[in-house]
Amino acid sequence: MKDIAQLANVSIATVSRVLNNSKPVSPELREKVMRIVEETGFQPNAVARSLVSKETRLIGVMIPDIANNFFSQLLYGIDSVISEYDYSLFLAITDEEVEKELKYLRLFKEKQVDGIIVGSVHFLDEHGHYLKENQVPLVVTGHDLPGYDIPTVNVNNVQAAFDATSYLISQGHRRIACIPGPLWDPPCGLDRLGGYRKAMRAHGLSIPDGYVAEGDFTAKSGYEAMARIMQAAERPTAVFVATDLMAVGAMNYLHDQGIRVPEDISVMGFDNLEIASLTRPMLTTVHNDPYMYGQAAGQNLLKQLRSEPVERISTVPHSLVIRQSVSALPT
Repeated sequence: MKDIAQLANVSIATVSRVLNNSKPVSPELREKVMRIVEETGFQPNAVARSLVSKETRLIGVMIPDIANNFFSQLLYGIDSVISEYDYSLFLAITDEEVEKELKYLRLFKEKQVDGIIVGSVHFLDEHGHYLKENQVPLVVTGHDLPGYDIPTVNVNNVQAAFDATSYLISQGHRRIACIPGPLWDPPCGLDRLGGYRKAMRAHGLSIPDGYVAEGDFTAKSGYEAMARIMQAAERPTAVFVATDLMAVGAMNYLHDQGIRVPEDISVMGFDNLEIASLTRPMLTTVHNDPYMYGQAAGQNLLKQLRSEPVERISTVPHSLVIRQSVSALPT
């Protein structure tokens, strides 16, 4: 930058203003500086540029699992929005470990990211302490955080689970089991389990012992949860599963046991991941678009960076996708 200033016969601060567009300069001066930049092939140093502009153009994004298609689509949604404004992703993968989450929050601070988008986390007092101490623009997806003035993006998980369970009931099912996500995760665990229970109550149906078995998002946990449910005194005719991956695991268990889907047991998933259309039979599920989550999160974060008002809770729509894994019982 010093060489550019000498060739243009201006101060380094003036060159910085031109390159960072931080303060107005005359058209003639801008043209002169930019011509020399092009002729010399100068590449501005990102650190030096950030010191002048007070921006790194980095957005820290924290997710638990890159292998999960939901979170990879979330990232695509975020990037589709922020890249238009010359921001780049700084990705952290936590493997659902609290210590990693806190470590990456500290790293985001050290790297002076301009904003943070957080996927599913174990939200604890330590997270809240960090947020109070560091007033960085932040959006959380997949969680509602009552008590914190933090914008969130989520689907109405209770209503979506209610709708999914009610669909099974409309198909004549009365003995309906549930595989929720881990109960430490309010949206996928508590809320989707709550929607299932609400639908069963609304239709005057009981939930027998053994009909609820918690999973942990993985197909393996869905397999094991389905095995526990099948030990109940009376076999269910349908099961609502809180994620598509766990639903695939449940279907694999049933297949291994020679139990037919949907002839013997109907299976309903949640998320409408690509895998839902690849199973045989294809999985009936709740459409919950992670790309839309990412877009909404990116837009809300950009609003904060521009000091524009942001709604605290943004809700993405859901719908049922009817395929082959649910059959109607004869009336």
